[in-house]
Amino acid sequence: MNLNKEIRSNNDVRCRNLQWLLLRVLLVLFVGLAARIVITTHGGWTVPPVPGSDASEYDSYAWNLAQGHGYSGISPDVKTPDGQLLEHPTAYRSPGTSVIWAGLYWTFGHRYSIVRIFYCILDTLTILLIFQIGRKCFSDTVALLASAIYAVWPQALLYSSQLLSEPLFTFLFCCFILLSLKFAERKSWPWSIAAGVLLGLAMLTRGNAVLMVALLILWSIWQFRGTPRLVVRGLAISLVALVMLVPWTIRNYEVFHSFIPFQTGGGDVLLGSYNKVVASDPLYYGYYLWPTSELLNYREQIIAPNNEVIRDHVETRLAIEWARNHPEKWWYLVETRFRRSLTPFLQPRSPMFYRVATLVSWGPILVLFGLGFFPTAIYFLRTNNPGWILHLGVFHFVLLSLIFFGSSRYRFPVEGLCIILASATLVWLCEHISASATLVWLCEHISRRFSSTASRTGRPVAN
Repeated sequence: MNLNKEIRSNNDVRCRNLQWLLLRVLLVLFVGLAARIVITTHGGWTVPPVPGSDASEYDSYAWNLAQGHGYSGISPDVKTPDGQLLEHPTAYRSPGTSVIWAGLYWTFGHRYSIVRIFYCILDTLTILLIFQIGRKCFSDTVALLASAIYAVWPQALLYSSQLLSEPLFTFLFCCFILLSLKFAERKSWPWSIAAGVLLGLAMLTRGNAVLMVALLILWSIWQFRGTPRLVVRGLAISLVALVMLVPWTIRNYEVFHSFIPFQTGGGDVLLGSYNKVVASDPLYYGYYLWPTSELLNYREQIIAPNNEVIRDHVETRLAIEWARNHPEKWWYLVETRFRRSLTPFLQPRSPMFYRVATLVSWGPILVLFGLGFFPTAIYFLRTNNPGWILHLGVFHFVLLSLIFFGSSRYRFPVEGLCIILASATLVWLCEHISASATLVWLCEHISRRFSSTASRTGRPVAN
């Protein structure tokens, strides 16, 4: 009878704890959504993309899709005879972002406010993903702290109001991480396939996520070593992700008669990252430049074809040639890109508000994340905890930066993972500092009591 009462009492306590946790999570989500709405309202819900920007290209492709014109639009320097940008079938950017926008345009009309509303809601759901990932890898305390930080994270608030790919890619990438952790827990085919689908969608949104395919192979082999059946299921995540690229690749081959699994804009990034200017000008320390505006000696070769596929091939060839001919610059490029990828200091030409916001937010997280990165990775590996996939997610960004260039914009999709690791470090430090302080106080209190007893009795107290 007493045992039944104790069980019921324990169940009641657990229910009350879960209710309080749920209320706190809902409060964090409410604050996060409200903050995103406020920031977007301040910036403007209906502000159109700046001509020539990334957003204008996403918008061009999305509106053509919504009107039934296929995946077509503008791309750099592809022009009509009279010098106007030509709308044409394109693969300049991965289709994920524009396909989502097209669905919104088709349903609600060509309204930028709808995209921003969608992004505010989507990034609020990302807060919930951060909580779930933190809870699976660490504890409720870490999960709640990490999600609360992300709810008011300046970069997240900013990108939620922008017409870019970051909110969508971040959501898909965090979904992939969470589903991979669920697969490691359940070890079933549905979770493996679901994780692969999400990674594939992430790659169709931002092609650089392909680096996670290789890193996930490493994760699967190590995490499920000794159980070949589970290794195969883990490797299936990477396979499913690659299969997700097949329809897009086939479409590009039919249109361009060329193998294009991601996009034709890679040449711009590659040549912009490997040239004499970024290897010598402090202004581009660890960064990149736009080839046709800064590399005048290459300009004619790049724009002459008036074809995005040929342009991509030309730029890739020029970048590889430069890298081969200047091996003495390799270490400089790697070092500067690594520093640029993690620095909390934005360039002086960035608005002062952005520079201050990045410094006071990313700066402390960087310190805590740096302190906890290797200890948590070692702990996960020793205990066979699948949580080290968070470290691989961060490493995929660092590796991307070393190959191309460092950027706070490229870092944003993994900042949520960094916040989780930083929160775990902070909680660990607080718990151990608190425990140490309590132990010191207890020792001092006992010492005083012993001293008092000794003084009253006139003889020493035995140890």
